[in-house]
Amino acid sequence: MLTDEKKALIEDEERFRHELRQKIESDIATTGQEIKASEKKLFEKINTFLNSSIGLLLVSSVVVSGGGALYQQIEHDYESREKSKEQSLTFKFEIGDRVKNMQFLLKRAKAVGDAKVAMAGMFKSQFPLNSSLDNKSLSSLYFSLYQLAEGTEKERSKEAIQILDELEELEYSLQSRVNADVLNASEKEQIIKLVSSIESMHLGAR
Repeated sequence: MLTDEKKALIEDEERFRHELRQKIESDIATTGQEIKASEKKLFEKINTFLNSSIGLLLVSSVVVSGGGALYQQIEHDYESREKSKEQSLTFKFEIGDRVKNMQFLLKRAKAVGDAKVAMAGMFKSQFPLNSSLDNKSLSSLYFSLYQLAEGTEKERSKEAIQILDELEELEYSLQSRVNADVLNASEKEQIIKLVSSIESMHLGAR
């Protein structure tokens, strides 16, 4: 059972909590009113400044400079996209031409030397179309295309690079053989199949 002293202590504590809550609520309300009043004064000052000659000049400068910067950014993005498209087409044309030449020569290859000549197109253009790309390998061209491409075209470029790795291994194995050696049917078929795979992906990327 609570003694009178404890009851009085509890009552005092409850009274203190009630008074404290009222004070906090009052302070919050006062602070809110002060903030609103300050915001109103600030808005009035800003509005007055913006309506002044200096304010109007400042706003005009910001709008004009901001608009100019936006236009320059749009123009830059457009030029970058157009340049990327042009580069992409150049790489594709070079790749397509080399692959076609390789196919043509491989189908007629009978000796190891013939296959070597045909596969040399992987490393250098045999029939130059673009002087800046003459000495670029197909892997290098596809890597450049990969950097410009997006989506499925990017995946095709990646797959083509992997196939070219296989072709380069085959070409390397031929280098140690005598040119006059007969190119057996299975070797020829394997090389042509890989080159045809690149052609199929290349045509699909157009």
